[in-house]
Amino acid sequence: MPRRALSEAEREQVRRRILDAAQQLFEADGIKAVSMRAIGARIGLAASALYAYFPAKLDLIHALWHGALVELEGRFRHLSAGESDPVQAVVSMGAAYAEFALEQPVRFRLLFLTSAEKIDGTFIASDQYRTAYFLLRDRVAEAIAQGRLVVTDADLAAQVLWSAIHGVLALAITHTTFPFHPPRLLVETMMRTMLRGLMRTDGDGDR
Repeated sequence: MPRRALSEAEREQVRRRILDAAQQLFEADGIKAVSMRAIGARIGLAASALYAYFPAKLDLIHALWHGALVELEGRFRHLSAGESDPVQAVVSMGAAYAEFALEQPVRFRLLFLTSAEKIDGTFIASDQYRTAYFLLRDRVAEAIAQGRLVVTDADLAAQVLWSAIHGVLALAITHTTFPFHPPRLLVETMMRTMLRGLMRTDGDGDR
């Protein structure tokens, strides 16, 4: 007697189980630990059965990458929507970026510290990858429009802020034996310092 075909809801449940198992393996030991055989053993399915949901390991890594990106975007979107002051929104997004990196360093590495050649450059370079950045840039542009920043190029100001915070986090995550101050303190100090340099004061002209 042939097996009953799974409903869409049942297929989605299996797909979720596969992704959850892949995420656990990934967080424990990185990309190299994510294999169809290891995932199948974890959830009680033959490795061959997983290919009906993810035809290749790259598809699975792409799904993990997408999930991490969606979570980061969601944090940014929620904070931005709830904050009317664009400068404070930028501060909050910087803190959220830091929290994401420190709470989930393996996922942060996948998004921002793993070279495209090790995964696949096609989705790393997609516009979707830039959405979180656009959310930051839009609030920076709003602050510029209000005359609150001395820099009038929104991309320049947003990229300076992002680069500064990212540099702190990359060092803290990759050089764990160095006696850095607490990462959150470093990020907070960096954000205050950068904004102090970008904020307009009496007598400032455009730089």
